[in-house]
Amino acid sequence: MARYSEFIDRILRTSDLLTKLIPSSPLTWNLPGEISKADDSTLLDGKPLLGASALARIRGGLLYAVDAIHEAHTIFQDDTSDLGSYWHGMMHRREGDFDNARYWFRRAGRLPVAHKLHSAACEYSPNMARQETWDAYLLTGLCEQAKFGAQELVGECIKLQRVEFDGLFAYCWRQAVGD
Repeated sequence: MARYSEFIDRILRTSDLLTKLIPSSPLTWNLPGEISKADDSTLLDGKPLLGASALARIRGGLLYAVDAIHEAHTIFQDDTSDLGSYWHGMMHRREGDFDNARYWFRRAGRLPVAHKLHSAACEYSPNMARQETWDAYLLTGLCEQAKFGAQELVGECIKLQRVEFDGLFAYCWRQAVGD
């Protein structure tokens, strides 16, 4: 049974999804084009759309997941909402631009999905478990340390990155279609 749409579920089953902290190229060269060209009906499997900005976040999230950071960044830099700012921060973190990521996380503020992210993250991260709620700054700092040599943090960062994506993408999907 599909969790999202057949198209999205297929994309999210791609191997090596979100396994790089700072990707230098998309997982495959055909996926960003497929995602960009997919019409609304393909993305939604005919479900009624509740908001156009929510659909843009879905498309941007898929591009983010397949490491098409530049293409996703283009979508999120035009989204001035709290969610758009948060995704924008995620983009900068994956570009290795940690200070800019922190700026966008500050602009986003605390998202309604933060407690769900935190609950899921505590299973994988003793660092996150010590926090009261999801902490994008903590993840950014851990990724920064990993980039500059703290290899012992890479696995934790990758798991947290996936938890963050899964929770935020599901939240955006609910905003788009109400499921």
